[in-house]
Amino acid sequence: METLVEKKKYTYEEYLQLEQQSDMRYEFWNSEVFAMAGGSKNHNEILSNIHFCLRDNFRRKSCRTFAEGVKLELVKDQYYVYPDVLLTCDPRDNDDYFVKHPSLIVEVLSPGTEAYDRSVKLAQYRKIKSLRYYLLVSQSQPFVEIFARTNENELFTYDVAEGMDAVIQMPALDFALPLSKIYEYIEFAPL
Repeated sequence: METLVEKKKYTYEEYLQLEQQSDMRYEFWNSEVFAMAGGSKNHNEILSNIHFCLRDNFRRKSCRTFAEGVKLELVKDQYYVYPDVLLTCDPRDNDDYFVKHPSLIVEVLSPGTEAYDRSVKLAQYRKIKSLRYYLLVSQSQPFVEIFARTNENELFTYDVAEGMDAVIQMPALDFALPLSKIYEYIEFAPL
């Protein structure tokens, strides 16, 4: 969830200074700064489950996985966000604070950010040439939406994985992610 910080226009340098002087994370877009609010326990557990599955699989492949605390640079000096989970296998991603060439982005949906994740972020993420998969993960039921691109020139395809027995196939990454791993230890509220 995001909250706009005081109404003021920030330069990129002021944004960096604000982040260095604070314990909070801020997204930066169009000279505005948005404070990142905390999430639910289910949100945190789900993103941790995904992060650990990816990290354990991709570490051997010279890839790096990050959860929540690493920025994604969408537009240099103008647009930075904090996806829930990022995977990069690109050696150019050697900056200490942000990733520019992700292969996979995961957002765990929250009521306050779902519309933003589905619209603005999706539109920006589609422009990333290295991105192969964008996952939108429900925290209220075992349900994941998958936007996939198998090569740089293709449009994204859309698919869903539903139910604890479903498995997300990611052939471009040579990886499969069972929903049973994503939702391990998650207790869903009755619908």
